[in-house]
Amino acid sequence: MARDPAYQRFDVIPLTGALGAEIRGADLANDRDPALVAEVRRALDQYLVLAIRGQKFDVQRYHEAARRFGPFSGNPVHVPLDGYDDIVKFVREPSDTDNVIGDHWHMDLAWMDPPPGIVMLYGESVPPYGGDTCFTSLVQAYKALSPGMKEMLQRLTGIHSARGVYSINAKSKRLGLSIDQEKLDAVEKEHPVICLQPNTGRRYLLVNSVLTRFKGMTEAESKPIVDYLFHHALRSEFQCRVRWEDGTLTMWNNPLVMHSAIDDYRGFRRVTYRTTVEGWAQIAAPPETNHSVTGQAA
Repeated sequence: MARDPAYQRFDVIPLTGALGAEIRGADLANDRDPALVAEVRRALDQYLVLAIRGQKFDVQRYHEAARRFGPFSGNPVHVPLDGYDDIVKFVREPSDTDNVIGDHWHMDLAWMDPPPGIVMLYGESVPPYGGDTCFTSLVQAYKALSPGMKEMLQRLTGIHSARGVYSINAKSKRLGLSIDQEKLDAVEKEHPVICLQPNTGRRYLLVNSVLTRFKGMTEAESKPIVDYLFHHALRSEFQCRVRWEDGTLTMWNNPLVMHSAIDDYRGFRRVTYRTTVEGWAQIAAPPETNHSVTGQAA
């Protein structure tokens, strides 16, 4: 098992060469040292996805731990827990037959201004097997583009639409929605296609399932490029897969990845809690030069 020697407060074990790491030996429920949060943030910036094992949260301690990473980003879609407007509880019972929410490649709330910077999902009770979450790196997706494609995309602005988000979430009978379909379907947000992460200088390709078109172009004109970029970003060498255990807190750098939940655990109960941390207005990356700062590789 390869441990990253750059971290001393806890063990960091990389999941793949592209992104993702497992952390063991950190106690976010009880250790309130700001240095611990800073070290986890550093690991998250490097690996984009962290599976932090052995956590024991009640709702209050989960709320407190999350807010040490930053303010709540807001969530206009889901009804939160009573008394905790920053936490949504997801429950799937053994008898449930509806599709798992998030069983497609997507980015959480990409149509928000700004999108959440960090997503935190805590597994209180998970199946003995199945229910893995897959992630793909949009940093690696950018790096693998040809120079000509990068140059073309540099000039484009993507339109990200919430159209259809209500109907996807409404399929779950256990998930309360706090907004009506007509209002949500009308929401759109512009983001650059090639973006720069502010604290690392890394470039990433901002593509996801709600990118519907490019500014100044129709959906029909945009579709071939959108489809190419979406499928390009899902190359297997850009991915990692998180296997859940009870007490796993998975965190991810939301604008820099897409993720997908695997629906292969029917007959088992699964209880998770999600919260998010405020992100940043997406920054258009300048054209690459020989002297561009591309930041630390994930």
